[in-house]
This record gives sequence, structure tokens and C-alpha cells, in this order.
Amino acid sequence: MNGTVSMPREALSNYIANMQLQLSEAAYFHCTASWHHMDVLSDFNRLYYFLGEGGYLRIGQEELYPKRGQLVVLPAGTMLSVQTMEGREFAKYFCHFQAKSGDQELFQLLDTPSCVDAADPEATARTFGELIRHYRGGELTSMLRAKLLLQELLCQFIERGGQTKLRQPVGGHVDKVSRVLAYIDHHLADGVTLEQLAELAHFHPNYFIRFFKSATGRSPVQYMNQRRMEKAKSWMAATDISVSEAAERVGSSLYQFSKMFKQYTGASPSEYRKMMRMQQTRELQEERGLKG
Repeated sequence: MNGTVSMPREALSNYIANMQLQLSEAAYFHCTASWHHMDVLSDFNRLYYFLGEGGYLRIGQEELYPKRGQLVVLPAGTMLSVQTMEGREFAKYFCHFQAKSGDQELFQLLDTPSCVDAADPEATARTFGELIRHYRGGELTSMLRAKLLLQELLCQFIERGGQTKLRQPVGGHVDKVSRVLAYIDHHLADGVTLEQLAELAHFHPNYFIRFFKSATGRSPVQYMNQRRMEKAKSWMAATDISVSEAAERVGSSLYQFSKMFKQYTGASPSEYRKMMRMQQTRELQEERGLKG
């Protein structure tokens, strides 16, 4: 039996941010009338962008007839079939990739639609084309650029899919992770101990550290400090609270808070606030200029 887990938006965002991408293939492909790829169970995800119509997909028990300008994710570990409909041909861009958060495949965890409309079909086609060009390129930064473009396409896919939740087997580890992440988010100012978090997940503290890192890519302490700094950055950018109050809200001394903030952002809290206010002023002026 499967279900979905509601996780605080910021915690879910951080869960996705821990995603590690590995791109293994990217290409343009013209599917002829006889082309088919039936009952395949692969250990990688597939992202398709359809440049025409005439294709049929089965993802598990779901059947799809994608249209031109649609993105489709075929998750790893799912039985897949793809073929052209009788007498039809179509073209598509595609890539094969792994996307893991810790040791979990992202699209086995996220409850998203299989198919979404591209926000801007022409721009999406250009992005996919650039991804393929860099994947085939031989420059030092080619693969890094290809992965950045894949990230852009995956962000579009998730955003166009609407409200995203985590999928999980009832009683599975994802439920334990979501419970711990939610607890951390609500107790950033408290002296949360490893033992408290381990108890929430019903694990021994020594095993809990490995479990938590496999799910998030970070140790519990690293994750808590990251969340504290993300909160602090938003306060510095959007509120007028003092630096000392921000330090108090995350349960830190003023000295330790300022030191950690500079390690994470490269600027002191006051410098960061000044930079963000200047950026907001410029953006407001540009917006007014466009409207004028």
C-alpha cells in the first residue's frame, strides 16, 4: 500500500536540494513507425521532451499519449513501454540520469505527474538541445554545464507538476525522515540532541547518523546548521529584526551566529542585509522602469 507524506515546504525544498545528479546519456531521436521499446525495467530515470505526436507510453499501469511540447519522466525501477502508434512517426529529445537524495531515487519518492506541459516550448527545446551539445562536448566544463541544464529542466518539470509531496510505503523510512525534518524545523532555537532525533525515528543514535545522512546527504548537525542559516538569511533579507535577535531565534550566541553566518554566505549578517536591500532596490527600480 502506498501513500503520500505531507512535509513542511522548506523541509521538502531542502530534501530536493540534496539531490545528486548523474547524467549517462542525452540525444535527439527520430522514432520511426516500427520503433518500440517494450517492458523495460531500467536502473536509471528517463526524461523525454516530445517534438511531435504519435507516441504511446506505459509507465507501470499508467498509459500516456504525449503531445508536442510535453515533458515526461519515466522513473527508475518502474516497468516501462514506449512505442510509436501505428503509421505515425515523431521526434523527441531524451536523457538518461540518476537523481538521488541520499541513497533514494528522487522520482521514486516524489509524487508528481508523469507528464507536464513545457512552460515555453521553444525555450525548453533550446535548453534540451544545449544539454545534448554539452553532453557531447569535450570541454573541461561540458558535463557540468549539461548537468546544470538538466537541473533546469527538472526544476521546470517539478514546478509545472503542481503541489509536490513525498511518496512512501506506509511505515517506510521516508515517514521517519519527514518526521525528523519537521521536528528540526520547529525546534531550531532549541538544543536538540542526537538522542532526541534518534528516538523520533526509533533508531539507535549510532545507526541514526548513517540513516539520516543516507536520506539527506548531511549529518544531523550539518543539516540543522544549514536550516538555521537559511532561516537567518531570510530574516536578514526580509525583516528588520536585529542580528542579536536572529541569533537568539536559532539558539546561538551572537559571536557564534555571526561566525557561522559568514562561513555560509561570505558576508556578515549586516553586510548581507545591506547587499540584499540594495538588490531589492535595483529590482524595484527596474520593474518601475519597465512599467513606465
